[in-house]
Amino acid sequence: MDRLSKESAEKDAQIKHQNNQIAELMKKLEKKSSEVSNKGSGAKDSNKEPNHGEEYDDERKARKDCSLGLMFVEKIQSLIANAVKA
Repeated sequence: MDRLSKESAEKDAQIKHQNNQIAELMKKLEKKSSEVSNKGSGAKDSNKEPNHGEEYDDERKARKDCSLGLMFVEKIQSLIANAVKA
């Protein structure tokens, strides 16, 4: 009984730590997304004749960064779910 209680407490601590890591990563992702968004809108405002090739590249990179971030978050969620099941 004591062993199970100890294991449960350890799992709870592990889950709490992982949730904190996810929260930090989500904040970083949101910050990065807003920076990319602001950079894109700033570039449009500051240049009278924007280079459409650069804008397209920036937007594509921003979408790729967001996609990678989302995949990373999904992977973390999957790891947490597996840890809880174990």
